[in-house]
Amino acid sequence: MKFAAPPEYYEVGLAISPKRRREAEDGHVHTVARKLALLFCDDLPEIPNLVRAYGIRATEIVKDSKVNPRGTSLDGPFQEHIGIDGTSLWASATSGKGAVAVHLLTCMLSRM
Repeated sequence: MKFAAPPEYYEVGLAISPKRRREAEDGHVHTVARKLALLFCDDLPEIPNLVRAYGIRATEIVKDSKVNPRGTSLDGPFQEHIGIDGTSLWASATSGKGAVAVHLLTCMLSRM
């Protein structure tokens, strides 16, 4: 099941490679994001301002060509792997209510 991403995240979906986008929307990463959202979204507080700010900042980052270069045919077989890997972020953005909050929580826990 796929949901429309919040508007603040649209550019993230456009900036990741087609391969990463397919995985985020229809692959295993999307399935995991959806399951985690279903498991934990009722236990997490509503954080609309943080979710919005996270999307805005992520969009600023993916638009920066120094940070997120585009793969070209000159990159050969690595073309799909050039640039930011926003797969898990796009998967959470397209996984419905609470998925981005779960994504933020998992990022914070992994940093610890």
